[in-house]
This record gives sequence, structure tokens and C-alpha cells, in this order.
Amino acid sequence: LKSKQQGAQVCASGRGWAGAMRFFGFAALATGLGCVTADPDGSGAATRTARRRVSAGMPLHQFPGTEALGGARPWPGGGEAEEVEVHDEPGSVSSSWSYAAPAEDGYALHAFPNLSAPQQGADPYGLQQEPIHPLQILLPQAQPPSQPVLRDMAFQLAPVQGLQAPPAQPPQQAPPPAGQPLPSGQPLPVHRQTWQATPGVCNEVFRPPPSGLHATSRNGVAIQDTCFHAGGEHHVFVIGDWGGVGDPPRPADHRTAKFKSHRDFVVGVDDRAQQRVAEQMSLRGTQSLPDYILNVGDNFYWGGVDVQCGMPPYMVEDYTGQWTNIFENIYQGAGLDGKVWLGVLGNHDYGGYYFTAGWDQAIGYTWASAAPSTGRWMTPAQYWQSKVRYSDFSVDYYFVDSNVWDASAVEDDSHAMCSPKHNTKDAKCGVDGPQSLEDCPGWFQRLWAEQIVWLDRVLPQSEADWQVVVTHFPPSWGQQEWARLSAEHGIDLFVAGHEHRQSVEYPSTDLGLTGVIISGGGGGITSEGLPDVDGEDDQYGFVDLTLTKSEIRIEA
Repeated sequence: LKSKQQGAQVCASGRGWAGAMRFFGFAALATGLGCVTADPDGSGAATRTARRRVSAGMPLHQFPGTEALGGARPWPGGGEAEEVEVHDEPGSVSSSWSYAAPAEDGYALHAFPNLSAPQQGADPYGLQQEPIHPLQILLPQAQPPSQPVLRDMAFQLAPVQGLQAPPAQPPQQAPPPAGQPLPSGQPLPVHRQTWQATPGVCNEVFRPPPSGLHATSRNGVAIQDTCFHAGGEHHVFVIGDWGGVGDPPRPADHRTAKFKSHRDFVVGVDDRAQQRVAEQMSLRGTQSLPDYILNVGDNFYWGGVDVQCGMPPYMVEDYTGQWTNIFENIYQGAGLDGKVWLGVLGNHDYGGYYFTAGWDQAIGYTWASAAPSTGRWMTPAQYWQSKVRYSDFSVDYYFVDSNVWDASAVEDDSHAMCSPKHNTKDAKCGVDGPQSLEDCPGWFQRLWAEQIVWLDRVLPQSEADWQVVVTHFPPSWGQQEWARLSAEHGIDLFVAGHEHRQSVEYPSTDLGLTGVIISGGGGGITSEGLPDVDGEDDQYGFVDLTLTKSEIRIEA
């Protein structure tokens, strides 16, 4: 990077830490050895063939001396800036990286994502459909904590004349208030794409839309219709609050005195609750043959996928082993293999008592194709919809993020995602999530208001026989808004979790003629009440729905 003379070569070695890259909101560490040949053919382009390993998962702001910039900052120590990873890998997504001329005594990097995708076929990630804004990179001043090597990434280098500020994004208007005024502050970042399902096409299996560049890219999307042609009754399972802690997973212990569910521990039940529920699901599945599973969130306790949020949705791997040990290896058997889980996020997927867990990983796993993924996970957005067509009836599902109800900033609240008690002062979540601790409550409130506008638009458009809302919090949270939506638009069934028990109510106290299911007893956390060793209770469990044109039968 130091010389722009034709054929000049610059090398950078990295025995430990070579550089930090801000890549779509997450930090990566580069190590290795490599060289750049500056302008080898006089065309003005630099080339790079060296290979380095990178690891991901730690936010850039945790490294001393690093920051996301609106302009250049000197490279400490002067001289030449170290290189970043450059190599091609089959199936990877390429990015073009531009560097800046020296600023005083140093260098800064300026990154422009490349819209090309090297796989065969047309734009498999949907990258061409979204405006791209450059990302600015700085290398750190000091040694960071050690970080394990996790994966390779692909980049290309090209020189630019000086560091340019990213183009200004057009101002986004927050959706109008729904029942209460929106909080002050910036509106939600809107990283939406124009992909739409093809009218008249009905897939034999659930298929997600193309992945976007951001976890929020597909918010509000209607995936392609899915058809089940067999006649007669059709079964659907419901489960929530299911992902335990460790390997093998044990329920997070919710029985301490500070929780209302303070009770005794039942050996043989509370120590393997998730496995017991999964075994019964598989056993029941061989009889019911469910078409798919509705997942109402709180997928991993205590704090979601245990990585820092900010990773793009097409770059998901099982860094922590949670996908393997707590999902893929638990829900197996003839009644569950190959059955797609259609889901939402719960408050613990954001972190539980902080907001920076890998919630975007829980979205990105939708597009995971390498092991351990078996292609069963479907959560393409924070909120989305799906139409399922049967031989003589249809169901419209609306998947909603209701985690605004746990987004308070109370100082001493041990269960609030936006509380300063457990979030760091500089907590943020890449380009998708809250931009600061102060922004956190407003970010979730704006997300909620945005969804109310969406529901008021899409619910009246439904021509299906059944309209079903799937979300994490029961309708007693936001009861006034849910009651209005149900009365005006005819929601037939409300499916939720969050309360760690099994419950069926029809007519319902909160929504009248809308049936309400609470299925929060999946075993990821200890149940509200004392469980029975033989399972003769309403604590741990799941729900089996039987769908027909005229009736939905609910068995918990």
C-alpha cells in the first residue's frame, strides 16, 4: 500500500495480529503473510494472491485504538499499513476493498463490497438487489486479546485516490405511531430489498427468499407459497423456550428466589427436560406425521447464540457448537427428520439481559448449507409471513417480533435487554441493531411500531381460511393492540411462548374469539411449576395442532 509505482511490491507479515476489518458490522482478525503487487500492468489496479486466516466474533469496538470512522485517522507509528486477507474460495462471497492515500503519518482503509457472487447461477444471495454503502476500516493501535482462528474470507484490493466519506443515506421515516407515540431518536435502519415471491408458484417444500446483506434485509417478506397436496387432516407441532445450556443441554435454572417460579428441583426431569420433550415429539411425530414445526423463540439460553451480533446473514457457522448440540442433534427421529422449523426470535435470542447476542445468527442460519445444518431452520427475518396451501384450505402465518416488551432500561432489572446493568456503555450491534445503549429501548419500540403498520396492511389482504399469528410474548403483553388487530382483521389463532408452561385458551381472556396457545415448556429453562416425573402436567411439553378446513384441534 505504501508505493503506487508500477510493479512495486509491499509485504506484510502477521505472526499474531495483523489487522482488524469491519465487515458488514462484525470484526475479523487477519493473520498470515502476503504481498501486494501495485499496478502490475499499469492499469491502476493492485493485485493480491496471498492467503491469510481470519477469525470472527469479537466486536471491533472492543479492540483498543479501533473505531468506525466518518473520515481518516492516522495509522499509529507511520510507515506502511498492514494488508488484509485476499484469496478466493469456492462458494464464498467476494468483496472489493479499496485503500486510501496516506493521511499524515498513516493509512486508513476504505471498503466497498463487490456485488458479484462467484457461485454459478444468477445472484444466489440477492446481493444485486440492495444499495451498497462503503465501509471504512482502521487497523488497531494495540494488541487485542487472543482469538481462535475460525474461517477464511475472500477479498480483492484496488487503489483509490484518498479516503472518501461514504455517500449519505437517504433519511428513513419511522412508521407512524400505533396506539402510542414513537420515542425520539433515529428511525430504524432500513436495509430492505425488492425480492418478492412469484405469484401463482407453490413450492413442494418451504424455501427461504435469497439472503440479503443484512439480518434486517427481509423484514416483512412473504416467502413463496408452500403446498401440501395430501387430503385429510394435517398436523403441525408447536414448541418454544427449548434450547438448554451446555452439552448435553440442561435447562437454564429459573428457580432462584429472585424469580417468581421458586420451587424444588425434580431430578430426572429438570436435568434433561429438553431431551424428554424432544423424545416425545419424535414419538408423537411417527403417528401425527407433522408437516412442519412452529417455533415461538427463546432458542438458546441464557443469552442466544453466544457470539457478538453484527455478522451478515450469509456468513453463519456453528462457532459455539450450539446449533449442533442443542438443535440438530436433539430433534431427530422418524417423526422429526426433515421437518422445517418456522420461527421467530425471543428475548433470550437477543441476549436476555443484554441486546448484543447473535440474534442475527439465528436469522442467518436460515441460509446455512454446510454441516451441521440439515436445512430445517426457517427464520429469514425478524418479522415475515408464509402461506401454506392444502388440498381444500389454506393458512396464512404471520411471524412477529414482540420483544419490545422486554426492552426496558431499568437500572436494576436483571431481565431487561436494554438495562445498563449488563450491557457495556459502548454496546452496539453493527448496522442492523441498536446503535447504542441509549438507542436500545427506542430501537425495539420502532421495530414494534413498524410491525403494527405491516400487520394492518397484510392482514386485510388475506384470503386464507385461517389466519395465525406466531410470536414470542403472549397477547397479555400489548393486549390493547392485539385485541384491536384481532377484532378488525379476524386473527383466528395466536401462538406464543415466553411463559415456561403449556396453556390453551379458547375463547381467550385477552382476545375473545381468537384462540391462544402458550407453548413455552420446551425444556430450555426450568418450568414455572413443579413438573411431574411421568409428564402428567402442563409444564414441559409441546403442542400438536390438527388442521382441517373447518376446525383446528389443539392438543398440548
